[in-house]
Amino acid sequence: MDAPARIAVVGPVDDGLVGTLRSLPLAPTVREWSALCTDSEAIARFQPTLVFVALSSDAPEEIGALRVLQNLWPHTSLALVTSPAREAADAPLAQRLRLRLVVFPSVPGTLADAVEQAFHGTERTRHDVFTDLARGVADEVNNPLMFVAGQLQLLRGTFDPAADRDRRDRLTTVLDGVKSIQRVMDRLRLVAQAVNGPRRTQPVDLAALLGVALAERQRAAMPAPNLRIADGVHVVNGDAEQIAAAIGAIATFAHELANIGVIVDVSLDAAGDARRMRITAAGPALATWTLPASFEPYYPNRALRGHGFGFGLFLAQTVVLGHRGQATARRRPDGSLQIDFSWPK
Repeated sequence: MDAPARIAVVGPVDDGLVGTLRSLPLAPTVREWSALCTDSEAIARFQPTLVFVALSSDAPEEIGALRVLQNLWPHTSLALVTSPAREAADAPLAQRLRLRLVVFPSVPGTLADAVEQAFHGTERTRHDVFTDLARGVADEVNNPLMFVAGQLQLLRGTFDPAADRDRRDRLTTVLDGVKSIQRVMDRLRLVAQAVNGPRRTQPVDLAALLGVALAERQRAAMPAPNLRIADGVHVVNGDAEQIAAAIGAIATFAHELANIGVIVDVSLDAAGDARRMRITAAGPALATWTLPASFEPYYPNRALRGHGFGFGLFLAQTVVLGHRGQATARRRPDGSLQIDFSWPK
């Protein structure tokens, strides 16, 4: 099992922050301190990989201590924690200090995404920016698209099946294209829904879904990822539709990697109390893969030009975060890419 992260929480944070961090599927080691000025030595001995800091509005000495720690701990990620009421007031300070601003409490998954982003530095675009964009595009395009689809259906109905056969066939081809757009819009709407967590929960068998998803994407005479499912029960509670869509996206991504010559392994096992789905991929095509951008919509299309990967990793990440899980991307010592999706039971 991967070593758990060591997270220090400093200052007057919301009462639920520490408990939420400790409940993350990857089970980080979390400790609390009251202030940077008085507890910096103890925090240093703890050797945190990530520090969440909450500052009072009239604490210049704490800001000074934070600047000192940024210089003393260049390899430790720091994030500024604020409340929804103080987000606008604290945003300029976070920008000035070049810190990730974490709002808590927030929608499910915000904290897990902030933890992942912090490990990669502060340059990565926040996940909620992309989900807001997905929601906006879905809202703006959906009604015109439904209108066009409806009008085309009505128009096809006016053509005589015999006399207008060619025109009906051409219109059918156009409708097939519209349906493809509708499928993309359905995925965008699912992203917009999943960010707020499951709409309903029931037991979901990850092993069964993963096996079926990979089998459905198997293509004759084409490479496929290697699959390993550990013994045991891999059932989680969640939204069956959302989880199925996420696992389908993971399976598609793994297949597409295999089809461009990447060696891909997909595994499902236990990670503490969580269930972890892991993609391990190795090959020259991934040499320039940028870890912080792994889950950005369409990043695989940019990293592996000429191949249509879509926004599947982003969709899968959104669903996992909405279920209070974690999605991480790492480089292994041998240079291969490792992407984990950890689901709480």
